[in-house]
Amino acid sequence: MPALQMTYDEVMAQLEAWGSEKMRAIYARMGAGDSQFGVMMGPLRGLAKKLKTNHALGLQLWESGNDDARILAVMILDPAHLSIDELEAMLPVLYYPRLVDEFSFQLAAKSPHAPALRARWMDVPDALTGRAGWNLVCAAAMAQSLTPAELDSLLLVIENNLAAAPTPKQESMNRALVEIGVHTPALTQRCIAIGERVGKLDDKPVPKGCYSTYAPEWIAVVLARKK
Repeated sequence: MPALQMTYDEVMAQLEAWGSEKMRAIYARMGAGDSQFGVMMGPLRGLAKKLKTNHALGLQLWESGNDDARILAVMILDPAHLSIDELEAMLPVLYYPRLVDEFSFQLAAKSPHAPALRARWMDVPDALTGRAGWNLVCAAAMAQSLTPAELDSLLLVIENNLAAAPTPKQESMNRALVEIGVHTPALTQRCIAIGERVGKLDDKPVPKGCYSTYAPEWIAVVLARKK
């Protein structure tokens, strides 16, 4: 099926039409500001699938500064056409975790520069930059592209730094521990043991349909569902 052809103005009008006050309020509680329409992820993913890769349109949407447009942009930009400097320049304008996560997994993780960006970002003190770096660790763990030496080093960093990390970074470090445990069977028990030594990171109740943030429980549930 050929790609859907839409202009920048047509896309922005569609996003505005899909927005709702309810979703704007939800995203605001997550940290979003005023530059958003409040579009649910389902329509964004559906439109991205129809538009396919459209680098020129993606750049226009990114430059709009609108949160919904930027999320759509990272879904249709061609990561192979962005230099490492361009990717690094995109990260600082992403001001809350949802945007950082979409940028990390949809665009940066698919770039040939992902390993270099992971190394640059994961140890940065800034919480959101660190989150992006550890998101790239998560993506690499899921793709099983990390070497045994890299995995060993990462687990040492997680064990020594997870508890004290700022929350946005901590959440991604904790997920990295889980992804390594799930996707690297030889390290599953080590990851569970690290999670047990670090302990629970919060006392929040687990919403229905969600995973516990306690890594040993999270790993166990995911592995049980894969059987």
